[in-house]
Amino acid sequence: STFNTSSLTMAGLKIIIALMALVGASAFSRSMPMSMSMATEKAGMRRKEWTRALDRATKENFAEVAYGAKSEAFVSAAGSSMAPKLKSKIKQRAKQLGVEPKADFCKQPWKGKPLWLKAQAAEDLKKVVAGRDVEAIQAKLEEIEGLEDVEFKAPEGSDDHPLFAEAKAVIAEVEAAAEAAAAAAEAAAAPAEEAPAEEAAEEAPEEASE
Repeated sequence: STFNTSSLTMAGLKIIIALMALVGASAFSRSMPMSMSMATEKAGMRRKEWTRALDRATKENFAEVAYGAKSEAFVSAAGSSMAPKLKSKIKQRAKQLGVEPKADFCKQPWKGKPLWLKAQAAEDLKKVVAGRDVEAIQAKLEEIEGLEDVEFKAPEGSDDHPLFAEAKAVIAEVEAAAEAAAAAAEAAAAPAEEAPAEEAAEEAPEEASE
């Protein structure tokens, strides 16, 4: 009986270990080097967005759509295998519109800020906002604002980028909650301080009457 129980326990452990190995392998495969879509997303655009913009480009705005800063960052981030295909697509669209393609587009290595820097800054800000630590949020906002060539533009009609707006809202909430808690503590302490004074005032007339 003891042997059978031990055998079953060992078999169960082997199954659990095998399952853990499978889960680990799956997680590892998902964390392999980033794909082209991940890299270009960090550059600020998705391939679908870039393709849609290029397909909708007119003769008048083709230069900005195809060769502007956003497109340059996107194509640069695409890597050595995909970038030539994207540049070929630009040439094809230029031919369709009757526009002269730009021969030297993206020939030089990207010299701007690392294309992942803005995405990393956004992720870091999200983490400190989730922690609701006012000092950490304020420090991260100052750090991001001090980054050169990395800008979080506010949407039209808004004062702040959504991430900045959320961070400032959390700061306001935390500070308001702290103030409310301090006021409640002060209010709770006030009756306790007044009680001895009231008792003394009540005892005084009694002593006088005696």
